[in-house]
Amino acid sequence: MKISHCIKKITVSSRSRQVAVHGLALAVILVGQTDLAFAAGDVFQPIQSVFTTLLNFMTGTFATTAATIACAAVGYLALTSRIPWSWCFSIIVGIAFIFGGSQLVASMQSGLGG
Repeated sequence: MKISHCIKKITVSSRSRQVAVHGLALAVILVGQTDLAFAAGDVFQPIQSVFTTLLNFMTGTFATTAATIACAAVGYLALTSRIPWSWCFSIIVGIAFIFGGSQLVASMQSGLGG
């Protein structure tokens, strides 16, 4: 089989061109409207407020107390050889992720140019 038989001529219909031009015009209009971008911040304010409250709860006094109790419990269990060391390691790494999560995300954002 010859290659020329396998390759078909690609044609673009006038309808496809028209849709492309309208799409490009719409994109230019939306990019030019900076007021829309600023208005979107007000829409998400309640959601951001909920997540900020949740973050403060998960890394605040309650979380500090729970982590302290968990470390003490793991210490006593490891001292008496009643818990595998892999579980101890998992608990300590989990606590490190809870309290170091914001720094971890910030370092990832700065590494990605954010």
